Amino acid sequence: MGFDLDMTLIDPRDGIASAMTALESEIDAGIDVQWVIDNVGPRVETVLARWLPADDVEPAAVRYRELFEAVGVATTKAMPGAVDAVEAVRSVGGKVIVVTAKYEPHAWASLRVIHVSPDAVFGWRFGPGKADALLAHGTDVYVGDHPGDVLAARAGDALAVTVATGPASPDQLAGAGADVVLHSLEDFPAWLEQYRRSTP
Repeated sequence: MGFDLDMTLIDPRDGIASAMTALESEIDAGIDVQWVIDNVGPRVETVLARWLPADDVEPAAVRYRELFEAVGVATTKAMPGAVDAVEAVRSVGGKVIVVTAKYEPHAWASLRVIHVSPDAVFGWRFGPGKADALLAHGTDVYVGDHPGDVLAARAGDALAVTVATGPASPDQLAGAGADVVLHSLEDFPAWLEQYRRSTP
């Protein structure tokens, strides 16, 4: 089974706010930090392109990652039910991969903070760009919080299970075509048991 990372397994918002505020203080680009926090999901390059000229995006993204490593990773929190959701998959002999838009070394570091050890992590992927990793691992289910994660599941030939813990409401996730909409990962173990019973 595959999981998204930010706002699915982890809450990175404190760290993102600290790193983005520090970046804005250095480059004075008019970055709306609250908007960034309210729209966690896409790659940081996509986010920074809202305020920066194209030639400035990559250097700013590199600096953001330096700042996030210094002030952000350690503040990572587990989303409610995240650890138990991963353990539920493990308990039935399943493998867990994480496919995320986050910079891959930061994804691993963030998972270590919450004491979750997936079988594999694939970073810098968003929306349908996650499909190659899902297909390569024969992923049956992909769990995320964003309409882009529904697109990822569709492109990766996986069941689209969503949790309404990110920027998208349950109605938005359903409207994006999610097969399942859960309130949070706290509901995932019970759903997984039901799924196993109904799936050959």
